[in-house]
Amino acid sequence: MKKFLLFILGFFIGILLFLPKTNLYYFIQTQLQKEHIYINSKIKSDILSLSLINGKIYYETMKIAEFQKIKIHIFLIYNKLTVKNLKLEIGNYKILNASVVYTILNPFKAEINAETNFADVKGYINLKNRYIKLYFHKITDISIKKFLKKDKKGYYYYVKY
Repeated sequence: MKKFLLFILGFFIGILLFLPKTNLYYFIQTQLQKEHIYINSKIKSDILSLSLINGKIYYETMKIAEFQKIKIHIFLIYNKLTVKNLKLEIGNYKILNASVVYTILNPFKAEINAETNFADVKGYINLKNRYIKLYFHKITDISIKKFLKKDKKGYYYYVKY
């Protein structure tokens, strides 16, 4: 039994260490291109993560955002995407820090947390029912409220995809 558990653990660590992270990036890029979204950035891959550095995001031919760093940690059981200094081209909106966490303990939900220059954002992506719900707290830009709805928990944004 011990040998079997050691084999499983070794297999898991082997997959984790030798997962072709750059190929994963190209796969994601191909999927985004089907929606006319393009990412142009430097790629850096190490044993446990994939980083996109100093990039630009385009929709069709229009630049919609710039970012300093996006880092993807792939641990199979627990995955995390972090974004640093993303500036949207529309308005003066900046996402200072953001993270999206997915774990197999909750396979139909990914948690979102973000610190922006206009509010603190907490929410989730429901992967089963295909929607995103984001709650905005400490809103500093009043003009953003016209895009939000309100319930008991506060102001939120809801979109199906």
